[in-house]
Amino acid sequence: MTPLLEVQDLVVSFAARRSLLRRRPAPVRAVDGVSFELHQGETLGLVGESGCGKSTTARGLMRLVEPESGSVRLDGRELLDLPARPLRSARRDIQMVFQDPYSSLDPSMLVRDSVAEPLDVHLRLDRRERAERVAELLRRVGLPPEYMMRYPHEFSGGQRQRITIARAIAAEPRILVLDEAVSALDVSTQNQVIALLEELSAAIGLTYLFIAHDLSVVRHISDRVAVMYLGQIVEHGPAARVFDAPAHPYTEALLSAVPVPAPRVQRRRERIVLAGDPPDPSRVPPGCRFHTRCPYVMDLCRTEVPLPTRVPGAGEVACHLHTTGPRLSGASVRTLDRPAAGARPPRAPSGAEVSA
Repeated sequence: MTPLLEVQDLVVSFAARRSLLRRRPAPVRAVDGVSFELHQGETLGLVGESGCGKSTTARGLMRLVEPESGSVRLDGRELLDLPARPLRSARRDIQMVFQDPYSSLDPSMLVRDSVAEPLDVHLRLDRRERAERVAELLRRVGLPPEYMMRYPHEFSGGQRQRITIARAIAAEPRILVLDEAVSALDVSTQNQVIALLEELSAAIGLTYLFIAHDLSVVRHISDRVAVMYLGQIVEHGPAARVFDAPAHPYTEALLSAVPVPAPRVQRRRERIVLAGDPPDPSRVPPGCRFHTRCPYVMDLCRTEVPLPTRVPGAGEVACHLHTTGPRLSGASVRTLDRPAAGARPPRAPSGAEVSA
């Protein structure tokens, strides 16, 4: 099946700050060769630590920041080569919802005018049609039409996020990019907004790129999940497989931090605390980018970049554990005995196999 959105080798760089010692510092690659596909009607969750490049990936494919290289094809049409006017037209099919709804809305504009902005850009409606369309959009996101005559400061955070979603779907896009769209909301409001997103997906066939750090929310809403670390995707696959049988040590560590709503099970679980902080993105370590924090690190990890390996149950993982050492060959990293904290991981024979 042809993907609706296809991102290939996306690179987004930023100029580093000048210093006395380095007059021309190398640019920082916030996104370094990211590739993924998004099919009609599905939700892809993009997860990772703060600063890993999730939001920059979204802004790069939307061209809110200009990528250095790569390809972004929307329904077969290359977006990175489009001049300003055709790009504005193409953006009707892909809209974005940001984390903070209050900063996304002009505080001096009525809700009616904020929601109608995409209609004014992409559609030609008279005053009556415009008002009817705004009223319909507010009803669709669960707000009374009379709210259109209010200002953003008169609403709660959840209501404001519903307004930004109404504005995002005004021009009937095919894809919504949701950048931490529920992270600033309380739990009950999160549930309401997620239920709204699911209803919109079922009703009008919306496709989502869902960026978040709350893995429990990602598991609930996503069909597939991609895990980012230091500007690259290290693992991707169906959500059930990634959560139940993670193939990358970084994914395993992220999932260990997700609380389980069962006290007895939660007490038996062991939290994996990674050593140190993520490396400076302006000085990316050689080899595997995760080797400075990985409990299973091998000598090969420090020098050679791991290539993607197919995972049973669909998806890929970029980790030497699947080709060298234990030779997991796509099996879950949970099948390994994790080294004790501070201990050097034992080296398995090169031909050893770990069964799935």
